Amino acid sequence: MAWFTRFTRFADVHLVYAQEKENSCGVACVMMAVFKINKLKPGAKALHEEEKIYKVYGEASGSEYDGTNYTYANYLAKTLNRLNVGIWKAKNVGAASVTKKIIDKVGTASGVGPIINVKPAIVLVGWSDGGAHFVVIDTVRSFGGKMYATVCDPWDGNVHVTEIKTGQPFKYRGAPVPMSWDLGGTRHEYGNKTGAPDGWMVYRTS
Repeated sequence: MAWFTRFTRFADVHLVYAQEKENSCGVACVMMAVFKINKLKPGAKALHEEEKIYKVYGEASGSEYDGTNYTYANYLAKTLNRLNVGIWKAKNVGAASVTKKIIDKVGTASGVGPIINVKPAIVLVGWSDGGAHFVVIDTVRSFGGKMYATVCDPWDGNVHVTEIKTGQPFKYRGAPVPMSWDLGGTRHEYGNKTGAPDGWMVYRTS
């Protein structure tokens, strides 16, 4: 697939990777997390090829991986712990606590403009019509009295700005993004899917 540069209403920019295989969303999220942390770190590798991360994931899980099977949060954390981006943990925090944990781990920023140093987290979304999908949340923006999570989705290679509220479940919708355009690259398209995290998150502890 490809990397896509996306801009949001907050005048910031996000690089989003579109997964190559049907079930490689977790690996794609690992790739995005590594890039977002290492992009400006001298001597650190920020960009990885998906096939190479398959191998790292396979080593972490103890079973060969090729992108056709589901990935699991605990093995994604173990994969990240092998890629020089700090110490990561996978935990089922409970569906009702995902919003609070996103705010705690990703942090919040106010106003508009680019945010250089981010603390991404990987969240597992359970679709209402079945199945599940990993996404990356790399910023939470406080604006106009509301909070918005910027969700980097490897299925459609897009950023979905999603309102979140403290003390309320985090709800996510996979749908076409207005005002989005591509300059080459291949990605999937959404129809209209609704979902909510089932509780599993992968986040950095140090």
